[in-house]
Amino acid sequence: MASPSGTEEVAGADPLICAALALGWRVEELFSQFPIPEQSPRAYDSGRLPGLSKLTSYDWQRLGLDQVDFVMCQITAKLGAPAAVPLDMTNDARKKLDATAEVGAGHVERRDAYKAAVGQVHVDLLVTLTAADADYGKAYGLGRALADTARPHQSTSDLATTFERHRVNQLYVWLDELASVLPDHSGRSVGRSIGWWSEAVAASASGTTLSAASAPTNPLVKTVEQVWWKHAASVLVPCRSRIQEKSVKPPDMPSLALAVVRQGALWRQVLAGEKLGVDLLTPGDYVRAGERLAKHYANLARQAGRSLIPLLAFLGIILAAVILTLALIPGSAVARTATAAAAGAGVFSGVWKVVRTRVAPIAARLEAPLWGGELNTAVAEAITIPPVGIPQDPEWETAFEQVISAAVAAAENPSSETLT
Repeated sequence: MASPSGTEEVAGADPLICAALALGWRVEELFSQFPIPEQSPRAYDSGRLPGLSKLTSYDWQRLGLDQVDFVMCQITAKLGAPAAVPLDMTNDARKKLDATAEVGAGHVERRDAYKAAVGQVHVDLLVTLTAADADYGKAYGLGRALADTARPHQSTSDLATTFERHRVNQLYVWLDELASVLPDHSGRSVGRSIGWWSEAVAASASGTTLSAASAPTNPLVKTVEQVWWKHAASVLVPCRSRIQEKSVKPPDMPSLALAVVRQGALWRQVLAGEKLGVDLLTPGDYVRAGERLAKHYANLARQAGRSLIPLLAFLGIILAAVILTLALIPGSAVARTATAAAAGAGVFSGVWKVVRTRVAPIAARLEAPLWGGELNTAVAEAITIPPVGIPQDPEWETAFEQVISAAVAAAENPSSETLT
């Protein structure tokens, strides 16, 4: 269902927060990634309608400025614009964009002037959005920072700097503060995915190994290594599922630098509500989330059982005394056995009622947050792409590795054939 402002409603999300986040991403692209026109826009082929990928650099820049105006119109329609605050933020940038098409000397200066105007648009947006609502400003800043984190053509040293701890921590702060107004299972999931990427980049840059706990779970390996009865035991008895932590070789930096562009785009799509994280989950993902939830319940039952040890010991003594008494009293063996069985059933029924009274209310209260947390983990694994993530489709993984290998080879040898 569409909102009055024209932004699609997403479960658990403020549509204007999503729009501000997407806007931050777009402005960063305008400033540092999209080419600035160097001459008059070329004419389009009159025989075919162009798609987005065929737009000129002039139209790409104009598209970004239009997005600024549209988002600001949506926000002012909801909040109302103060009469003394001019919101025609893109007027100067549009004039300077048109000036880049002028023929003659000074084209470098005109392009620099336009870039400076885009930088001023960014400052105006940051100030105005934060003044309108602090969450709008945070969402805008988060989108801009993510676009910078996933920018294309990063060198290995650039990538290591991009995922430095202080930068990643700021992303965590924004994601945590905006989690309640972003789409369901997006903020926490993207934060977890960024954490895995940060660990992989740090290990690759330093030449160290990467612990298995610092990467998404590999469902394929898990399925092969565990036979059914061991797998069931690991679900119900967590202490049996403790697997010795293994260290693995991290992905190489060129592969990470190439993949981060697509990974960043997926982060943005999930955070902006363009793609729902749960739509990426397979039945197997839900099964694994259910298994992890069962482990939480098993832990809860064990902890409740430990707290009831004195009571259980007391009931056990009573049961033993009853059985011993019945064994010593003369009479029919059948009657004594039936009485002992009834006494035992009564004691076990009492134990079950006590445990259920203690555990059931707690489990009912924890069900929603625990299941939500497991869905966050499942979505984080689903949105983390190779070489950091582990795809569930081996054929897709092989195809991805072949593309990455070809791209790395082309980068190392410019004379070789490039990818189309």
